Amino acid sequence: MVWAAAKLFRRQGYSGTGLRDILAASGAARGSLYHHFPGGKEEIGAAAVTAAGSLVTETFQELANLSDSPADFLRRYTDLLVRWLEASKFRDGCPITTTLLETTPGSAAITAAGRAVFDDWSGVMEMLLARHGWPAERIAPTATAIIAGLEGALMLARVRGSSQPIRDTAEALCALLDGGLPGSS
Repeated sequence: MVWAAAKLFRRQGYSGTGLRDILAASGAARGSLYHHFPGGKEEIGAAAVTAAGSLVTETFQELANLSDSPADFLRRYTDLLVRWLEASKFRDGCPITTTLLETTPGSAAITAAGRAVFDDWSGVMEMLLARHGWPAERIAPTATAIIAGLEGALMLARVRGSSQPIRDTAEALCALLDGGLPGSS
């Protein structure tokens, strides 16, 4: 049910997805929904944000471990993001952002789940930047800029039906990352 909800949320939004839609997409019985999620749609929303966010965190961590630099990480992730978005014909957005935009700050549970996800993503980015000698006072703001840039670029790409906003954002962020260390050019 959680993954069915996450897919529906990223395609049609939290508000545009009903419990019947989630049940139909998951093939679950109605009774199982309230057994596993007594808090209803809000609880499923928080679980979907957490699950989807964890998957992205794992991907970030894997790429961070493979990357030679923060810019290399961003290029690798951009390639994955573009392939995924193009394969969906620009229908799939980020279930985390889509859900959070519609529910926060009104839902404490979904807001908390979103905050935890973004903290996890920032943590991976901050460790990557620190490992590559990024100035300590610039680590947190740079991690925030990377995440905000990617999330905004994903939205622009969907609206335009083109991966170019993602590539443009990655190029600008890579210029920052490649040139951000003392002695780099």
